[in-house]
Amino acid sequence: METLSEIDPIFIGTSFIASFIACFFSSLAGGGAGLILLPILLLLGLPFVNALACHKLAVGFIGIGSGYRYMQENLIDWKIFWWTGLTGVPFVISGTWFASYLSGDHMKPILGIVILIMVAISYLRKTGHLEHKPRQMTRKTWILASLMLIPMAFYSGWISAAAGIFTTYLYIVYFRYDQLHATAMTLSANGIFWNIVGAIAHLFFGHVVWALAPGLVAGALLGSYCGASLGIKKGNRFLRLI
Repeated sequence: METLSEIDPIFIGTSFIASFIACFFSSLAGGGAGLILLPILLLLGLPFVNALACHKLAVGFIGIGSGYRYMQENLIDWKIFWWTGLTGVPFVISGTWFASYLSGDHMKPILGIVILIMVAISYLRKTGHLEHKPRQMTRKTWILASLMLIPMAFYSGWISAAAGIFTTYLYIVYFRYDQLHATAMTLSANGIFWNIVGAIAHLFFGHVVWALAPGLVAGALLGSYCGASLGIKKGNRFLRLI
């Protein structure tokens, strides 16, 4: 790939703005950065696997920017945090490996379908909980939750776009979290574990365009922190509208 001196500064600036906007709204919606950032990187001319790698690098820092803010407000359930992260990591790696062997020509139509599906089901957010009444977990419910989480983790490594929204709905519907707590868990656990591990896997495969890294990372850190701060301030009723 190109070196820093060979890439247009406008290209780098665009990646920063796209990363900021994607991570800002992802921190409010509980995921979905890939629905914004990944198509923009593709439109800028990156091959699919390189666009996916750069996206993963950016969203890996969502967990740092927003997770720090959520931690300040004691919105993170650490038991669920570790369960989400450690259960999903092997399948994130498997999905990343799978994506590296697929042609970008096959992946782009799939991404388009995913975006259309997520636009359609986004209306389900209006049914999200306003009250935080976590389910009492038993061995059976943990097993069922893990079986639902595993394909989400694989998808996160494979296509990535809107993977956070799936886990946010898992927290809301199955764990009976309110929107704010579900968003906090997704952005912290997915961001720190799944996205960073996915980014490291792409680094191993040599897919990351390093020249874009500073803009993507800076945009992700700033956007996620600002988005989390706004979500905490406005609360559940506001978050359901995003």
